Amino acid sequence: MNREQHPTRQGYDSDVTDAEWDIIGPLLTETQATTKGRPVEHDLRAVLNAIFYINKTGCQWRSLPKDFPPHSVVFYHDTKWRKDGTLEIIHDVLRQRARKRAGRHPQPSGAIIDSQSSKGTPESRVESGFDGGKLIQGRKRHIVVDTMGYMIVAVVHSAGINDGKAAPEVLEKLFQAADTIRTIWADSAYVGQALHDWVLARFQCVLEVVKKQQGVKGFHVLPRRWVVERTFAWFSRARRLSKDYERDPNSSKAQVYIASIRLLLRDLCDNQIAYAT
Repeated sequence: MNREQHPTRQGYDSDVTDAEWDIIGPLLTETQATTKGRPVEHDLRAVLNAIFYINKTGCQWRSLPKDFPPHSVVFYHDTKWRKDGTLEIIHDVLRQRARKRAGRHPQPSGAIIDSQSSKGTPESRVESGFDGGKLIQGRKRHIVVDTMGYMIVAVVHSAGINDGKAAPEVLEKLFQAADTIRTIWADSAYVGQALHDWVLARFQCVLEVVKKQQGVKGFHVLPRRWVVERTFAWFSRARRLSKDYERDPNSSKAQVYIASIRLLLRDLCDNQIAYAT
């Protein structure tokens, strides 16, 4: 949708720029052509802008400004792209391009795993639980990032599930996306010889726990672990992630991927700071 086609369209800072659309537009068109669904009746760029707007502002679907396509249309595409894997496919392509642009191999050899508990809402009661450590009732966003901080995979589950217990599901998904990983750094929540032995036998990969330095009091930056913490900080700019508002945990996961796709696009176009403001 161009402004010439819709004179009342004001434009929002969550909208994709022309340079960003040149990157993601062909990917959307390609995946749309290879998946089943009703014919496209609305401009995909306008639909994507609406999805990014909801992700950044945290507004409800029905509160979507009227200069976007109807909220039912946007919700349809959001659901379709989540269910048919479009979001994850595009995310993987953008991540690999961002790594190549930085002079790295498209697929990483090292990764960092961590989780973040998110307070639930009445809508998110399915697969909800209590995190006794953080005293939060809700869900956990369990992610793995590369050493640059780019997210590789995400899994959303009950906050009541211990990180070490949830790790196998997350790592299975990780190696489906990037089987080049040989070292994974983690915090003390992933301590356990059984888990470490399983990772080594299953994936020929070393799970290394980064421990706090002995004798050092107060906060201090820990090697490797700060990278995933920074990624969570980036995601905090997306207000749809301030709490878990989704009924379906898979919808929660999709919102994480949408936030990550937005960051990758900004980074590929040297405009990451614009999203963080």
